[in-house]
Amino acid sequence: MAGKLFIISAPSGAGKTTLVQYILERLQKEHAISRVVTYTTKPARQGESVQGVDFYFVSQAEFEQKIAEGFFIEWSLAYGYYYGTPTSVKEMLLQGRSHILIVDRAGAKQIKEAIPQAVLIWIYTANLNVLKNRIEARGGESPEQIAHRLALAVTETEQEAERPYYDFHILNEDFYESGEKLYEIFIFFLNQSV
Repeated sequence: MAGKLFIISAPSGAGKTTLVQYILERLQKEHAISRVVTYTTKPARQGESVQGVDFYFVSQAEFEQKIAEGFFIEWSLAYGYYYGTPTSVKEMLLQGRSHILIVDRAGAKQIKEAIPQAVLIWIYTANLNVLKNRIEARGGESPEQIAHRLALAVTETEQEAERPYYDFHILNEDFYESGEKLYEIFIFFLNQSV
């Protein structure tokens, strides 16, 4: 039986990566599930980003070569860097293993077209100040980069409010409450696959 694909999207700073790590730690004890490692040209964040675990970090030339080869099921240019998901995600699902994929809203739409059974989950925060504080707290970005991320967060949030695309929406105010809601969604779909 094919695995399930869960797509997680959120504005920058909404806590999607931390929630995904939490979910994986809980689920991997009982379910065959892992994170899809995507490709990017952004530099690794010190202490946060590990090659082959968080992303595959490649040069712009390497990324563009992979685009030309049809390597990606979806790719985009966001925050000034390329991001892309390998087409191999389809084969990974056919092997019966479920996966979690973190992508932006545009990427989620592209993947949903290619894999209609994917479950889409939107994570959001109560307001922009929460995002701003979280982005500033993790450090490593200029005021201009932070402003760009916040502007994109406003656009994405407005788009999802005006034209909802995701199957589920989780407000990430209390981490453990959000984690529990996310866990319940995963368990519901994973148990259907068994």
